[in-house]
Amino acid sequence: MKPRPFALAILLTLATRATAADVPTANVEGQPLGANVGRVIEALELLGTPLPGEVVKDLKTAATNRDAKLLQSLLDPHVLLAVSINPEARVKVERGPAKAALQQAGYTPALVKVLNAAGVTPALDISSPQAGAAYHGTALLSMQRQEQLELLRVQRDGDLGSRFLSVEMFRDPPMTGSLSGLEVEYAIALIYSNESGRREATIGFDLGQQNQDLGFRGETPLLFDIRPAQPVSLRILDHDGQPTTARLTIRDAAGRVHPPQARRLAPDFFFQPHLYRNDGEIVLLPPGRYAVESSRGPEYRVQRRTLDVNERGDTVWDFRLERWIDTVKYGFYSGDHHIHAAGCAHYTKPTEGVSPGDMFRQVKGE
Repeated sequence: MKPRPFALAILLTLATRATAADVPTANVEGQPLGANVGRVIEALELLGTPLPGEVVKDLKTAATNRDAKLLQSLLDPHVLLAVSINPEARVKVERGPAKAALQQAGYTPALVKVLNAAGVTPALDISSPQAGAAYHGTALLSMQRQEQLELLRVQRDGDLGSRFLSVEMFRDPPMTGSLSGLEVEYAIALIYSNESGRREATIGFDLGQQNQDLGFRGETPLLFDIRPAQPVSLRILDHDGQPTTARLTIRDAAGRVHPPQARRLAPDFFFQPHLYRNDGEIVLLPPGRYAVESSRGPEYRVQRRTLDVNERGDTVWDFRLERWIDTVKYGFYSGDHHIHAAGCAHYTKPTEGVSPGDMFRQVKGE
């Protein structure tokens, strides 16, 4: 009797789905591993995705007892990816048991277990063919002048339409910028998606060039479930109560700009941290708390507020802009005609320069 297709699918899922028991383990001293796990606990709390309270309690007890085996068994169910570095410093990656779930328009922390048989101490880097800038062709001089060379480094040739991710390792305190050389340690990756729904992506790790394990096992495919972001409605009034355009800079609790600059296309430009929105427009954001700056050029005060985005989808942010001076009242008019209507060589693809409509939004916002 042949199994039904649905039953066969379940059997295949059970056969291929990673469990905590599938995550590789290694012998390691409990004291340094406990210190590493303590930093992971603190970092996940800082990033707004804390581990369950009971798990944290048990991890802290295991760390106090220097029980390396228990530390691994408690944390491994939360591992999304396991990275193994063999004695020749070649890297391979395996799927962990944690759910591959992301939040559109937000940075989702992913726990990474690193088994370091080589005892090496470089920075562990993450990459994906589906990640990278949504543009390319930027002039080196433009980024040097603006001191934003990191936006130049994330560019690469290829199909821009296939890119929906941004990936990076979380290296800010309390985490460290490089591997410790310990046989086992845990790291945190941050994965951002500008799309929602079910999306497959390949995630890879490396310690530099020429170190992938044979068979290209330095990467593995993941099918992500990506929860949609929330539309935030913007009500923007000028100092006189009339609808207008504002310059907005939006940062999350970790200080990261939203939307990420490398994922922006016109009318939002990658080479500036702020964006421009007209009264009645929206911005897509994940639920959470944000530090928001609003202004409208040098004649306006920069107002700073802390604003929340709820999960109900009905968030409204109200802005009432304030002038500190109105030069027209004193007979002064700007004579500045310096508008880079062709994009100032900031990028050449996916479009050549910047459209007049996009530039007029900038003019109104300044």
